[in-house]
Amino acid sequence: MTQDLIESALEGDEAAAQALHSSHYPAVFRLAYLLTQNLDDADDATQEAFIYAFTHLDKYDPNRSPFGSWLKVIVTSRCRDLQRKQRIPPISLQDLTQSGQQLEDPTAAHQPDAMLQKTGLQQSVWSALNQVPGKSRQALILRYYGELSYPEMAKALGCRVSTAKSRVAYGLGVLSDLLQPEDAESPETTSEVDGEQM
Repeated sequence: MTQDLIESALEGDEAAAQALHSSHYPAVFRLAYLLTQNLDDADDATQEAFIYAFTHLDKYDPNRSPFGSWLKVIVTSRCRDLQRKQRIPPISLQDLTQSGQQLEDPTAAHQPDAMLQKTGLQQSVWSALNQVPGKSRQALILRYYGELSYPEMAKALGCRVSTAKSRVAYGLGVLSDLLQPEDAESPETTSEVDGEQM
């Protein structure tokens, strides 16, 4: 279905291009929001990602990755560009819903708030995630919310696959320490894994 839409869009079918945009926009926007934690920047990054994707649609190779993953790699790159330009203070995940940006997307993997609610630790998990060092936080978001493979993450983050894996492992370790009860002792963690700042 997606490949049929892509082929039709390449032939100039605007309805097919709109269908591609509509079906993938919610997941791409949510990932951009989680990465930037800013609604305006998430919107900008998402728009830029789709413009790039449709401009380079003939370069998309379905044998290398699903179309949705390809879009997520592109939007991650756009988010990184925005974050290089400015430091953005973290905001609550609930701001996405309260601002009227609740998108119709029933896929559980694209509903980070619903996923966190299932654990019964929505606020504490999100708060802990915001305390994970930047590169590892991005890696966790791409892996568990963006559902990217490690090779796709490495491409999106501009690092080696082993580094992407290390950032996820380090981030999970930090999250585990942060979510332990206050009276539990946690081992010291290192700020560097695989020779790179996490």
